[in-house]
Amino acid sequence: MRILHLITSISPVIGGPAMAMRGLGRAQVSAGMDVTIVATWMDELSLKTAEEFRAAGMKVHLLGPAKGPLSAHPQLARTVQQAMEQAQVCHIHGLWENIQHFGARAAVARGVPYIIRPCGMLDPWSLRQSKWKKRLYMAWRLRRDLQQAAALHFTAAAERDLTQPLKLSAPAIVEPNGVDLKEFENLPPRGTFRARYPAIGDRPMVLFLSRVHPKKGLDLLVRALARSSHREAMLVIAGPDWANHTAEIQQLVQSLGLSDRVIFTGMLHGCQRIEAMVDADLFALTSHSENFGVAVVEALAAGTPVVISDQVNIYQEIAAAGVGAAVSLDVPTITQTLDRWVGDAALRQSAAEKCRAFVWKHYDWNQIALRWADHYARLTDRR
Repeated sequence: MRILHLITSISPVIGGPAMAMRGLGRAQVSAGMDVTIVATWMDELSLKTAEEFRAAGMKVHLLGPAKGPLSAHPQLARTVQQAMEQAQVCHIHGLWENIQHFGARAAVARGVPYIIRPCGMLDPWSLRQSKWKKRLYMAWRLRRDLQQAAALHFTAAAERDLTQPLKLSAPAIVEPNGVDLKEFENLPPRGTFRARYPAIGDRPMVLFLSRVHPKKGLDLLVRALARSSHREAMLVIAGPDWANHTAEIQQLVQSLGLSDRVIFTGMLHGCQRIEAMVDADLFALTSHSENFGVAVVEALAAGTPVVISDQVNIYQEIAAAGVGAAVSLDVPTITQTLDRWVGDAALRQSAAEKCRAFVWKHYDWNQIALRWADHYARLTDRR
């Protein structure tokens, strides 16, 4: 089957959407599908990532540098139309840029069924950001694109449920993102990451690994650390900066007297991020909105329990499996939960023993790719 994926960017700097595209595309190629990706680019990392995708058997067309809030490029509409001529099904990732709209229109024109993955952008928190611009865009062209889709792809039931007020008529497919389990089959030895940061020593370590972005609720996590009764606990903040938010968090850390308890590593790549997960006692993500949270599942694959907000859309699955805790977004609750998990080694060990089996059962990209083959076949049969 010939699959066309459209996404604004494949740069790892944008986080989850690009990581999911990489994992799904590779698994689909391994399952025998013909995978083409069209994307725009604004940074050099996209060009490097494109070569990695091509080496994995995907066809990649990059257009850039894209400009403006719609990621515009003069050749984009034509490139999408040409790619659509060869596609049996189109999988669109994201919402707010030209590439998604051009893809929907080209698919309708060619009679190709298309699926839209909102990537959490239809969650109430996300829609409140730049609210009036998004309402205008929805009325201008997005609602029609959503309504005419063959299906909407949600990565968790909670994400699907949050969109109900929009009264969208397209059928829903709930299919999670996954992780590359090969990366986690043989974990690095414990202590590797801590050896690079001697200040951690054998102290309890809480890891935040994501973009340093206001929506991630990192300020709440830092304030909870300041109130924690475990004064020896360390927080490692690992991730790329977004609009100078790192400087704001560093200033908060300093104002709370936490400079000797918080380490900023910047973005960690490849094995380094796995080493950090292995050495962490807890992984924490107190986001205001998160449609999935790939890093959460990767931490579990490394055998590390997680504490996440109830705005991370897989929080129900995490709590039900007993591999971590879900918290509301207020500092006292986060503090109480951190204190409980940092202070109870038996609780962490019990959760850790379940983590890897949970991931292997639910988040294997190869199994997810096979399920997508069935989804695509059903959608194309309807046409």
